[in-house]
Amino acid sequence: MADQPSWRQGFDALEKQVSPRLESLVQSEQFAVAIGLAARVQRAVEGELSRSTRRVLHRLNLPAGSDVSRILNEIGQLRVQVRALSEELDEARAELASRPPADVTPMARKAPAKRRPAKKSGAA
Repeated sequence: MADQPSWRQGFDALEKQVSPRLESLVQSEQFAVAIGLAARVQRAVEGELSRSTRRVLHRLNLPAGSDVSRILNEIGQLRVQVRALSEELDEARAELASRPPADVTPMARKAPAKRRPAKKSGAA
């Protein structure tokens, strides 16, 4: 121990005395219950704070974090749909490009039908 600095020797001596007590405290049932209650209280406080903040932002006509998350999710879904449609379009184009050209003959155009003059009603 002579090669360790004096602060380290003091720390090790203190740790030897404190660590068994802390270890038994951390492994106790009371500690587990206290941690569970603290976590529950923290979630409740965060939820209430989030709701209050969201209300204030909406009253100011500003988007809340939940609004932004929802919009980002919708954008992600749209990206997936666009990607799928692009793949379908590419496949259709490839299929059309691989087909031999069809013998296309122009269809004869029909002459437009003549309009009948409107009938006059009433006595002339």
